[in-house]
Amino acid sequence: MSNILYEDKMYNGEVKELFISEYGLGTQKILNRIFKISQASENDLGKDLFEFNREELRLLFFLYRAKTEYSSKANVSWVQKYIDWAIEEGYYDGMNPLDTVDTKWKEQFVNKSIKKYWTDREVEKIIDSLVNYQDRVVVILPFNGVRGVGNCEIINLQVHDVDAFNEKLSLRDSDGKVARTIPVSEKCIKLCEAALKEDVYEKKNGNASPDIKAPNASLVDNNYVVKSAITRTDHHDEAEKNVVHRRLTNISKSIDEPQFTPLNIIYSGMLAMAKDLYLKNGKLEDEEYRKICEQFNVSVEQSLYRLKSEFLNIETIKSLYPHI
Repeated sequence: MSNILYEDKMYNGEVKELFISEYGLGTQKILNRIFKISQASENDLGKDLFEFNREELRLLFFLYRAKTEYSSKANVSWVQKYIDWAIEEGYYDGMNPLDTVDTKWKEQFVNKSIKKYWTDREVEKIIDSLVNYQDRVVVILPFNGVRGVGNCEIINLQVHDVDAFNEKLSLRDSDGKVARTIPVSEKCIKLCEAALKEDVYEKKNGNASPDIKAPNASLVDNNYVVKSAITRTDHHDEAEKNVVHRRLTNISKSIDEPQFTPLNIIYSGMLAMAKDLYLKNGKLEDEEYRKICEQFNVSVEQSLYRLKSEFLNIETIKSLYPHI
C-alpha cells in the first residue's frame, strides 16, 4: 500500500487536471499532492474522490498526516472544493458530504505523534547538550525571535550589536543595516558572547569518529557571532548563508528530532513568550499578541490569524505547558 500511496499519478487524472488548471502554480502543487495521495484509496474503492461518502473521506484524511490543525482544515477544504466543482461540472449527481462538517471535524486528522513544539525547558536542555557555542546560538537566537529572511539577522549579528548591559540585540537586514532592536534572555546574551570568543568547532558535537582526519575545525577570527570554519576559500566576513540551516540540521539529527527546524524553534519561542504573558497578565489578547509579533517580526495583518488558528492559542499552550 505504501508504494501505491505516493505513486506519481492521479485517479481519473484528466478530470482532476481540469480542476487543477483553474489555480495558480503554488496551489497546483498542493492539489497534486492531495490527489496523488488519494489515488490509492480511489483505486481500492473503484471510484473518484467526488463519489466518496463521509466515512470514506474521514479515513482518507488521516493519510495526509497533517502536522497542524491549520493544514488539516486546508486538506478538507480543498477536497470539499473539488467535490463542489465536480457537482457543478456535472461529473457527480449528488450532495457534498463535507458541506455540513464543522471545524472540529476538520481538525481531527492532525498527526499527534509528530513533535513540533518544545517547551522553554526542553529547548534549554537541548542547548546545554551541545558542545559548541556556535551550535548553541543558532538554537537560542531563533527561540528569542532572531531570524530574518535567509537567517540574515543571525548571520549578520556582530559584537557591537550585543548589548549585554540592557540585554538587547540590534538586528540587521540582508543589506547589513540595523532594522530593529529586541530584548532577549540573559542566557541568549551570554551564549552570544561565548560564541564571539570561540575559535574551534568540534565536529559531531564532540563525538567524531576516532578515524576521522580532523575532529575539529578552526573558526574564522572576526567580529561576527556566527562564524564559518576556515577553508581554502578566502572569506572572513559574515558566515555563509546556509551555515545556520546546516548546523540546525545536524543538531536535529543528533537529538533524533526531525521537526526541530528553524521555523518550529521560532514557533516554540512564540509559545513560550505567549505562556509567560498569559501567566503575567492572565489573558492572551490583542496586547499580548502585539508584543509577540513585535518580538518575532511578524506581520499582524498578514500572519497573525493563521498563526492563532494553527498553534498560537491557549489550547496549544496548555497542551505544551499542562501545569498552567
